Amino acid sequence: MELKERLKIYEGTKEYQAKFKYFRDGKFYPYADSLGKMTVGYGHLIKQGEDYSKGLTEEEADKLLSKDLANAVLQVQSLGIDVPSDWNDFLILMTFQLGINGVKNFKKMIAALNEKNYREAVLQAQDSKWNAQTPFRVRDMVSHLINK
Repeated sequence: MELKERLKIYEGTKEYQAKFKYFRDGKFYPYADSLGKMTVGYGHLIKQGEDYSKGLTEEEADKLLSKDLANAVLQVQSLGIDVPSDWNDFLILMTFQLGINGVKNFKKMIAALNEKNYREAVLQAQDSKWNAQTPFRVRDMVSHLINK
């Protein structure tokens, strides 16, 4: 399953969002995420000056997800960590959710990745507030890792 599809599941599929009326009448509408931050579509954090009060079509939400995902890819590249593709995907998904500064706070995990100690990197990801807050997501992300 490609990253974009995994993100749709993690952030809430159209069907899931319809249950909460975030998706209605063929459009995605803004909602407060678990931290109270305004979000729209598939996990797009609404920035100052952005107005999605009229909703987003599925196509618009998909394009916004692609843009946000591409940004996460660039941010992970800026870390300069040489990791296998499974860990690169892990870091991209993590960055999408936490932002690059959130990922940079995982100093022990990053150190373990630099040392190619993937088992320790998994343990560091699991021993975190992030895992406590989103255990399904972290467990699923770990299950996709080959190097662990």
